[in-house]
Amino acid sequence: MENLLLRFEQTLWGWPLLTLLLGAGLWLHLRLGLLPLRGLPEGLRLSFRRRRGGQGGVSPFAALCTALSATVGTGNIVGVATALSLGGPGALLWMELSALTGLSLKYAEGVLAIQYRLKDGAGRPWGGPFAYIRLGLGSWARPLALSFALLGAASGLFGVGTFVQIGSVSACLSVLLQRQTGTLTLLRLPWGGTAPLAGTLLGFALAALALWVMLGGIRRVSRLSAVLVPVMGGLYVLCCVWILFRFRAELPAVLGRVFASALQPAGIGGGVLGAAAAGVSRGVFSNEAGLGTAPIAAASAEGVTPREQGLISMTATVFDTFLICTLTGLVILTTGSEGAGIAAAMTAFARGLPLPELLSEALICGILTLFAFTTVTGWSCLGTACLDALTGGSARLRKRYLVLYAATAAVAPLCSVRGVWAAANLCNGLMAIPNVIALLLLSNRVADSSSLP
Repeated sequence: MENLLLRFEQTLWGWPLLTLLLGAGLWLHLRLGLLPLRGLPEGLRLSFRRRRGGQGGVSPFAALCTALSATVGTGNIVGVATALSLGGPGALLWMELSALTGLSLKYAEGVLAIQYRLKDGAGRPWGGPFAYIRLGLGSWARPLALSFALLGAASGLFGVGTFVQIGSVSACLSVLLQRQTGTLTLLRLPWGGTAPLAGTLLGFALAALALWVMLGGIRRVSRLSAVLVPVMGGLYVLCCVWILFRFRAELPAVLGRVFASALQPAGIGGGVLGAAAAGVSRGVFSNEAGLGTAPIAAASAEGVTPREQGLISMTATVFDTFLICTLTGLVILTTGSEGAGIAAAMTAFARGLPLPELLSEALICGILTLFAFTTVTGWSCLGTACLDALTGGSARLRKRYLVLYAATAAVAPLCSVRGVWAAANLCNGLMAIPNVIALLLLSNRVADSSSLP
């Protein structure tokens, strides 16, 4: 099963999908007259202006934090390390380029999320790609809307929201314990193989806590995200900046390697194709530009125009990729900690922070746990919104979905790490296809709305 998933992932994330994402982002930049680039300062100003949400809705800041909680996760640390190991240092540049084109995708998603949204039975605003595909394109696009909703609900269960997050936290704890004690207590699984005991127990605890938060709906998730996302992001950025300051002498050589590796002739792993595929796929995994997840959170924001929400939505890419992912990549490269997975980030923190090794590695594990927890809770809102689009908003089915969602997260430590990441990348790629098609077909509506003050 793992080999099959890896084969499908490599096929999906070839040049056709990379061209679709990068090409759509460039087209929207041109169609909008480079507004996403020109409007970035205004978007950042709007993002930090706290306003109360309307009746049943949430504030734009809380909606942004909810979207960030779903994007700022283990992909910002583990995913970057994996991209560097697969595509070489050049993958970092391709990650930045994908984020640059992703600004226009995020902007279009935010505009359409407000322009085409619905009200649930309690009068709360909700929506996303399934709404703007159906309302904006008409009845002929209903299968496209349903396909996105189905893929979104499945992706929450089996992709980004559960397996990757808790699985990465479990792996981090296991590496920490093994490095410090030299041994690791394993569980023997009935179907063969083993799983780390400590990581499994942590997965169950996080899943139970997440279930309590998720049952409170998007308002509870957004309130939690508005507190945790700035705190965990700020702590992580401070640690990375401190490490880069200590290793500042290595930065010029590292930047040279990044550019040289990104543009060198195609070769095994580190050539243009390998770097681009690794960088773009992990970049999309991290900032989710074009996937259609951000507009689900954006649709709940009150007190903003479509243009304002578009500008606010695209700043998530700035915080996620331009800031956190870039810092992660530079920290790993400057400290000489290249490697696959969480071990590379742990080594970088142990080498870079002026703290005892145990404390440094425990710190990165704690930050990763917060990243994972907020992503699990944030993605639950996205998955349930997609489920509501399929079922008409059944409260009973929503509660059952959340219980299943938490159960899936709890068993993540029992699954193969490589298989988990392959499944998540597959879900990402499949979700992007119907959403990007809709963004291109609705680009005139986005441009018309953007011309308004």
